[in-house]
Amino acid sequence: MYARTEADVEVIVTWQNNASQLRGTSTRERINLKVGDRMNFGVSSRTGQFQPGATPSIGAFEVSDRRLLFSNFTTSTTYVVENLEGGTELVKARPRHLAMVVPFEMSRILIPSSEDVIELTVFAPAPPLLGPAQAATVPESAMSKMDTASKYFAVLVALCEPRLRGSSMAAVPSVQEVVKRLRGIEQFRDANRSSINYHIDYLADQKLPVSQWAKYVDEGRMHSKREALVAFALRFDLVREEHLDLLPDLNRSGPRPS
Repeated sequence: MYARTEADVEVIVTWQNNASQLRGTSTRERINLKVGDRMNFGVSSRTGQFQPGATPSIGAFEVSDRRLLFSNFTTSTTYVVENLEGGTELVKARPRHLAMVVPFEMSRILIPSSEDVIELTVFAPAPPLLGPAQAATVPESAMSKMDTASKYFAVLVALCEPRLRGSSMAAVPSVQEVVKRLRGIEQFRDANRSSINYHIDYLADQKLPVSQWAKYVDEGRMHSKREALVAFALRFDLVREEHLDLLPDLNRSGPRPS
C-alpha cells in the first residue's frame, strides 16, 4: 500500500474509533509511517469516522526525510494542528493547502466534519539539535532568570495549567481558582485573592514584558493580566509540561511541604 525506504524515522498517527459506541466499546487505532510513506485519508460515509484510504480523500500525511507533510484536499474546510506540548501553539492547514510541514513533535489535528470534530494525535520525528558547543550564546533576559522555586512562578504555572493539560481553548483560571489550586502547598496555606493578585501584578509589571499583550483589542476591551501572562509564558516556553510537577497532585488534598 505504501512505498517504503529503510529509515529509523517513524511517524505515528492515532485516533479514537467510536464506530462501535452503540455496543459500548471504543478503540484507539494506530498507523505507523516511515520515510517515503504516504497515507491519504477521508471520512467513512457509513460511520462518519476518520478512515485511512477512504474515497474521496480529504487530506494526506507524507513522511519526507525528517519532516512530516500534511495536505488539505478540501475546498472550504480549515484543519487545525495544535502543539500538544505548547499549550496555545497552533497552525492552520487551509483549504487546498498541500505538503504543509507540521512543525510540532506531538500534535493534535482537528478536522471538522458534518457529525463532529475528528481528532488525531500525531507523533513526528524529533528535529536535529545543535551541540551545546555550537549553539549561539545570547545575553540572559529577565524572563530567562525566572526562579522556578518562587511563589510567583507557582502562580504562573497554576494559571497555565488548564491549557497545558487540555487544549489551547481552555479558560484561564480565575484568581479564586488559583487560590484553591495552590492551597495544597505549605507556603500557600494562607493564600487569598490579595496575595495571588500581588504575584500576578509582580509578574506582569516586573518579570515579563506583557504590556504588548494587554493593550486594547476589539471594541475597546482589554486582555486581563492573567490572559496576557498565560499567552506570553506558553508562547515562549517559560512554563512547560514538566513544571506541572510543582503543583499539588490533583487527587490529593491537604498542604504539601514547601
